[in-house]
Amino acid sequence: MDINILTDDNVELRASLYKANNPKAVVLINPGTATKTSYYLPFAKYLREHGFHVILWNYRGFCDSKTSHLKECHYQYSDIGRYDIPAAIDTAKRLFKDLPLYCVGHSTGGQQVGLAHNADQLDALIAVAVSAGYFSYMPLRYRLKANFFFRFLAPLSNKVFNYVPAKSFKLMEDLPAGFTEEWGAWCREKELFFSDKFYGKTIPLGTYKNFNVPTFVFTADDDEICTERNLHNFWKNVTSDRPITFKRYSIGRGSDQSVGHFGYFRSKNTHIWQDILETINKVHHDKPLQTL
Repeated sequence: MDINILTDDNVELRASLYKANNPKAVVLINPGTATKTSYYLPFAKYLREHGFHVILWNYRGFCDSKTSHLKECHYQYSDIGRYDIPAAIDTAKRLFKDLPLYCVGHSTGGQQVGLAHNADQLDALIAVAVSAGYFSYMPLRYRLKANFFFRFLAPLSNKVFNYVPAKSFKLMEDLPAGFTEEWGAWCREKELFFSDKFYGKTIPLGTYKNFNVPTFVFTADDDEICTERNLHNFWKNVTSDRPITFKRYSIGRGSDQSVGHFGYFRSKNTHIWQDILETINKVHHDKPLQTL
């Protein structure tokens, strides 16, 4: 079932709703940056089969939410957390006001949840591969690739095309110019948007302070972006009255269970799906009944 999501700045986003029989809750899947929505579809169907309505969607400018040519838009990377995620949360609560709402956020889909003014409407956040993205803390090969993209390819493409045709280079979906500029600026800082360059300026003071949504962080030690230092430098800035739970998968060299930054939702890694499902179910069963 197709649904539309309208943001506070009047951008229309497209989403798909996968309805479960006798649903116990709703799961909102927030994708990674410039990642095809269809990549998460097997995982969405898995959750539906286990009793959850699932809303699968994408951000402004990507996949089904791409409603105009990217050279004509002036989107910023932080618009994801400032406008898009809040609108998705509002839509889920409007459609299913009597059901708990859980969010599975991949990469920036979990990273920017703290920017959403209504994040407290979530009953839990499953943050998958969420960390700072400091270039110098990535493995050498990936670091070189990221620096080439953000310091050369993206700026040149923005000047020539006024957007980044990343899909033509088989890197990711195409990107608006403002996305890559802000995204790249964040990743040049050890603590991402918590850096003094952004925090209290383009990122509101108080972001991720007293973030009392039950949070569960899933990472893998072969993740090229979510390295130990990047993981630490993001989550040390998040304060909460509730414990933040971490699960890190150890991947042996040459293992067929490799994860990287994009393998968490591949069908070969359904053990991760099972762990996410068990986590959501535990939160759901431990949740106290609401009284009128």
